Amino acid sequence: MKPIGIFLLASLLLLAGCGSEARSEAEEARPAYQQIGQEEARQLMEQDNGHIVVDVRRIDEYESGHIPGAICIPNESIDSTQPAELSNPDQIILVYCRSGNRSKQAAEKLAALGYTRVCEFGGITDWTGEVAAGQTLVLTVESNPTTGFSWEVSQDRELFDTQSVYVSEPQSAPVSGSGGWQTLILTPKQEGSVQLCFTYTRSWEPSDRDPQFRCSFEIGPDLSVTMTEDGSEQAAEQGYPPVIRIY
Repeated sequence: MKPIGIFLLASLLLLAGCGSEARSEAEEARPAYQQIGQEEARQLMEQDNGHIVVDVRRIDEYESGHIPGAICIPNESIDSTQPAELSNPDQIILVYCRSGNRSKQAAEKLAALGYTRVCEFGGITDWTGEVAAGQTLVLTVESNPTTGFSWEVSQDRELFDTQSVYVSEPQSAPVSGSGGWQTLILTPKQEGSVQLCFTYTRSWEPSDRDPQFRCSFEIGPDLSVTMTEDGSEQAAEQGYPPVIRIY
């Protein structure tokens, strides 16, 4: 082989090696999420670990049937900013879709946004657990359980199943007694009108002075949820402005 040919071959091999090394470094630097099985996801859901379940399908798909307690953040809506529903980057986030394709895309985007405990577990088509239909009411409000106080919800008619999740405020260093947010997830189980009373209280020491506000909702035959009375302004006046969403 002529010297110039040897030189060109060596250059190509060197460039190929550099390209491979660059790709390897890029892959290592890419934010990662964890892929888990559905049984492991089910076990995590049964634990009181501050997790949240995220359905990344379209809202119409979500309403037709979803895992109870899941909130809907469509994959297409996840862009360059952290979703308001996911306030803590260190929270366990369990992500699923219909078949597992969109959930992988969403999990990768969430990891790239700085979420550190994203777990993707495939599609609802393989889910053997309970499935709920209709919409879900999600209320997030400031809370600090280290004081003994937490938000409790009472219903004048038992039309919602309720779940409470507490997420502490992210800190650069541990701070004793620091607060965070409490999220109440309410899944409708039957049609009707209902008034919900939200009270920030110590369960063993209730007081007439406890912050409190009321909201009313109409649940349709298809388990759709419509707010008919919004008490969030009253809550804000007491220093606890809530974020209320219906998925």
